[in-house]
Amino acid sequence: MRTSANAVRVRFLAFAIAATLSSIALPALADDTNPKPLDSTPQGRTDENESPQGKFEFGSYGRVGVASDLQGRVATPLNIVSYGPRFDEDSYAELELRREDRFKNQIETREVATLALMAPFFHFTGDVNQMFVVRNLYAQAKYKGFVAWIGSRMYRGDDIYLLDWWPLDNQNTIGGGVSYDFEKLDARLAAHYGMQRLDNPYQYQVTEVPSPFGLGQTGVESLDRPRMVQTLKYTQLFRNGKVFKNPKAGMKFSLYGEVQEISAGVYQDPTSNQQVPLPSDWGFLAGGQVGFWTGERDTHINLFVRYAHGLAAYDMLAVPTTFANDHTTGDSQEVLFAAGGNWEKDWFGLLGGAYYRYFTDGSPGATSLQRYSEGTIDLRPQVYLGNYFGVALDASYQARRYAYPDASGSPLYASLVRAALMPYFSPFGRGSYKRPQFRLIYAITGTDGGYRSLFPAEDFRSQREVEHYLGVQVEWWFNSSSYP
Repeated sequence: MRTSANAVRVRFLAFAIAATLSSIALPALADDTNPKPLDSTPQGRTDENESPQGKFEFGSYGRVGVASDLQGRVATPLNIVSYGPRFDEDSYAELELRREDRFKNQIETREVATLALMAPFFHFTGDVNQMFVVRNLYAQAKYKGFVAWIGSRMYRGDDIYLLDWWPLDNQNTIGGGVSYDFEKLDARLAAHYGMQRLDNPYQYQVTEVPSPFGLGQTGVESLDRPRMVQTLKYTQLFRNGKVFKNPKAGMKFSLYGEVQEISAGVYQDPTSNQQVPLPSDWGFLAGGQVGFWTGERDTHINLFVRYAHGLAAYDMLAVPTTFANDHTTGDSQEVLFAAGGNWEKDWFGLLGGAYYRYFTDGSPGATSLQRYSEGTIDLRPQVYLGNYFGVALDASYQARRYAYPDASGSPLYASLVRAALMPYFSPFGRGSYKRPQFRLIYAITGTDGGYRSLFPAEDFRSQREVEHYLGVQVEWWFNSSSYP
């Protein structure tokens, strides 16, 4: 008998609560796939003669908010670029349950299940059958410096918090990976292989054919070509007083490479019933990162650069819409420079994020809306009012320039200026990354004619030069392997 979706949700939540309440005290394992600017000395190592020790852990990331545009509508995200300020993002939450064990002979295991709730919630749809989305579902084993894992995993490096974005490596595939820590070098080499397939005619199609027995038709998977990805990353750390006088300070250098492939297939046009051959395709990505941290109050800066060609120039969850003459992604390219960081001292803090990105599709035409350069700069200074309250100002500018003419014949240029005032309450005290954080947000956005021209005349975004946003939001994270 098939279990209902509601019953699955109830059982998962009950299991998570029970596991949390019954957990055995044991220091948490560090994330073994992403070196962080922290002391990597193993904690709570068991002696070979001791019995294995283990526990259940529960963690979560979440943000929930609601806002009005002060003109009778629900406020909606307005970013024109691929990665803009995050203060007006949709609500989202993750619930993570994991089991961690330490055995004899320095063997450790971890099993992780992370389910996510995606907006819109039923309050805005009336549909109570909202489903969880699987973000993590994998098992990992560690022996000394060697780690191996298999399953579905959010597999990624460092992010730019203000833009809610991982600029260098950000995978969510079903596959597996291995890594090895070179203790004397304080370095890590990690490799990963996985696949992903969208329910889209570009990758997957079911066609109806006559049934071999009896009357009627039956469905046949006539197109099935997953996107396969292989990654390799080397990270070198300089910390623990080896380079800087301050033993808390450190640096990291990372080199990252990625190859993506998709096999050939045949698409059947449902209108004409004609078969269209789809060729195999591939692409590669190469990039690097330099990071520095002081070890004091989350002060750090990260610089990223990457170049992608062919299929790898497209996001894993995006389907190319324009192609070269041979129906591949051809000479599609992406060039990216990005930076993010945080600085705090006494009663003041400053978060920052910025990037420049050039993207071009593989189509042979001279003009295309899929060929553009874009960028964002976002700064969030904040003043701490005592230990638990603060006021932040999120100020940003974003723009995109298309290789496509506007009404005057010049390249189409669209831009936004945004400013958000955010008084907040932080129960865990001062700090840009202290959570939970309870916010009241008022934001004002100014748009130019290029931005407004991108929408139909009936769309409210084409009619207003100024947009308002007034709402409340809470954000939290705790004990999550995906957000260390």
